[in-house]
Amino acid sequence: MGYKVQRNTYQLTFKGTEFDGLEVRIRGLNTGQMLELEAARLAREAGGETGVGATRQMTEMLASALVSWNAEDEDTGLPIPPTLEGLLAQDASFNAVLIDQWTKAMVGVPAPLPPASSDGQPSLEASIPMDVPSPSRTS
Repeated sequence: MGYKVQRNTYQLTFKGTEFDGLEVRIRGLNTGQMLELEAARLAREAGGETGVGATRQMTEMLASALVSWNAEDEDTGLPIPPTLEGLLAQDASFNAVLIDQWTKAMVGVPAPLPPASSDGQPSLEASIPMDVPSPSRTS
C-alpha cells in the first residue's frame, strides 16, 4: 500500500485588517494550478482583455478551492455561499484580498516559527579559545 498524498487545507484569518472577523477555509493548489494562477496574475497586471479573462480565471480557481467561510450579506445578514456565484457578487477588491492571502498561505512560511532547539551538546567550536596568544619567548 502506498502513501496517500493529501492536499493542504488552509485557515485564513484577517485579524488587524478591514476584514477582521472573516474566516476562510480553502484548499491548496497542485503545482500545475499554482503555475496557472501565477500566469493569470501576471496577465491581470498586464491589463486589457487578457486581464479581464485572467481575473475571471483566478476567481474560478478561488471558488473551486473554497471550502467554507463565515461571510454574510451586508444587507440581509444571510450567509453568502462559498461558490463562484457568491464570489462574483462581491467587490473585486474583496476577492483580490482573498487571492492574495490564499497565495501567501500556500507559498509562505507558516508563522510563528518554532523556537530554536535547546537540546544537544554545545558545539566544539564554542570551546576553542579566541584570545590572541601571547608572543613566543623563543624568538
